[in-house]
Amino acid sequence: MLKPRVLTEVLAQVTTDGVESCFLFKNNGTLMAHYCLNCSPTDPRVGAAIVSNIWSLYYKNGRGSLDEDRLQMLVMEFHGGKVVMKLVNNLILCICATTSVENGMLIKKCEALVEYLQEPLSKVPTL
Repeated sequence: MLKPRVLTEVLAQVTTDGVESCFLFKNNGTLMAHYCLNCSPTDPRVGAAIVSNIWSLYYKNGRGSLDEDRLQMLVMEFHGGKVVMKLVNNLILCICATTSVENGMLIKKCEALVEYLQEPLSKVPTL
C-alpha cells in the first residue's frame, strides 16, 4: 500500500537548487502525490491534469510521426521555468524548476527519482 506521507517526503528530496515542485500522477491526470516548495494558488490537481494531457498528446503524436513505440522523457522550457516528465511504472513523474536550473541537472534528478521509485511502485498492483 502506498503511504502518501512517505511518497511526499521522497518527492520533496529533489526540490533543491531551483527545483520548485514535483508531481506523481496517473496517465489520466489523477494526482497521486506532490510536493511544492512555495504554496501556489493553483490547485495541484489542475497542474497534473494539464501535464497529463501534454504527455498523452506527445505520446500519441510521437507514435505516428516519429515512428517511436514509447515516449521516454519530455523536457519543456517556458518563459518562467522548465518541466521534465518521465514515466515510472504506470505513473508520470513531473518535476518543475526555474530557468536557472540546467537541463542536465534537471534530467539527472528526474532519472534518479525514477530509479528510486521504480521498485516500490512496481509492488503496487493497482497502478
